[in-house]
Amino acid sequence: MTTTPPAEPVGPAQPSASSGLRVLPVVGLGEVRAGDDVAALLLGALEASGVALSDDDVLCVSTKIISKTRGLVIPAEGKQEAIAEQTVRLVARRRHVRTTTSIVEVPAGPVMAAAGIDGSNSPGGLLLLPGDPDTEAEELRAALVRATGRRLGVVLSDTSSRIWRVGVGDIALGAAGLRALEDLRGSTDADGRPLHVTVRALADEISAAADLVKGKASGVPAVVVRGLGGVVVDPADAVPARALSRTGEDDWFRRPSLESVWQALGIAAEDEPVAAMDPESDALRLHRAIEIARTPARTAPRPFPSTSTTPSPAPILEDEGPGPTGRLALVVRPHDDRGASWAAAGEFAERLRTAIGAESIARDLPVDVRVEGPRARMEP
Repeated sequence: MTTTPPAEPVGPAQPSASSGLRVLPVVGLGEVRAGDDVAALLLGALEASGVALSDDDVLCVSTKIISKTRGLVIPAEGKQEAIAEQTVRLVARRRHVRTTTSIVEVPAGPVMAAAGIDGSNSPGGLLLLPGDPDTEAEELRAALVRATGRRLGVVLSDTSSRIWRVGVGDIALGAAGLRALEDLRGSTDADGRPLHVTVRALADEISAAADLVKGKASGVPAVVVRGLGGVVVDPADAVPARALSRTGEDDWFRRPSLESVWQALGIAAEDEPVAAMDPESDALRLHRAIEIARTPARTAPRPFPSTSTTPSPAPILEDEGPGPTGRLALVVRPHDDRGASWAAAGEFAERLRTAIGAESIARDLPVDVRVEGPRARMEP
């Protein structure tokens, strides 16, 4: 994301005062196959739709069209392997019935469920996302400009969920000939007040507007967005859709609450459990917290190295049942009175409290943990 205001303030894109914003469907495209010329197909469909491209039009096209022409189709049984191959980093996994959904960052930049692999409107199998949607958008834009002589922009859109919002909408995966991010810092609002932080996700807004006409089952994979003055720019001034993705230090939400705590506890990715999408019982959540606490950290040495050559047995965990307040009481006891055993008990108790705290972020897990000394042994 751009973090430095532009040298010259950029005026916001606005609908034309005379005609307003228009979103025109491109129909009659038909089923697209590997090796097809997308620009030629779109030009034929535009003619059949009675839509002639004009200067400053933005053509919004479903990314699935590009995936099909590139032959990015896989059989359904290859989905999990393909997700692993398309994963730049794992963000989260959630279990739903017998299916586990992986939320991952894909090579193009966005974080998407199942790496954006989708089978809707794809009778031949599942479709992968193109590796570089911005380059695909630029190649399509250049071909259309050569064929029509018009000044055009292109957006490649796809459906995605959004953090902290229910439901899905279309976002821009690729963009060319426009500023996917419209940096308005340094300009003023309608009342003349300076804008200091406003950076508009223009390509996403165009994608969402286009989806109102394209829909999910209407058979309209492309639309022309017309009437947004100031959107189309010279290629040298364009901002790609990749700039819309928060990555690296700009990413405030690299992992959800559970996974963040597990990572901080040093749990290796392959040892992380998979939480369910739907609410889980307290018993299941507590079992997961205990297993997390018992899983050795992979990223840091033990904080209490022992000088003893005899390893300390694992601490003892006891369930004392609900206390006066109704909260479950767990007691951690060292196996014996050796210092190393007390240290191991304290370490385990803190890991357990932390894991329970992670489970309690979204919904309280009413469990208290305390450390007590070993029980007295009965003499024979």
